[in-house]
Amino acid sequence: MPRTKLTLTVDPEILAEAKAKAQSQHTSISGLVENFLHFYSEARLYCFSCGVALDVTERETCAKCGFLKCSDCAKCGCDLSDEARQAVFHMRRVYEELLAGRVG
Repeated sequence: MPRTKLTLTVDPEILAEAKAKAQSQHTSISGLVENFLHFYSEARLYCFSCGVALDVTERETCAKCGFLKCSDCAKCGCDLSDEARQAVFHMRRVYEELLAGRVG
């Protein structure tokens, strides 16, 4: 696949830390940015029950709990314990903050 050059401006300390971590994990900054941009433009989540990949743009949301309904098993957040719902809620906050640029 052809590539397009992208110029970014980031905090030098963050870049240095990211480069060191990427190198230790045998990946590249370009790969990380590309993966993030792909996820940002075509987010996919996974059903907590059956594990099927969910396209968030094509799934129905439960009116009661606000979670996506799975296309395979039809489960949503209503099927989780209170403790599990709370854990998922906090993980969702991390996801939303990452996409909004507030993590870090």
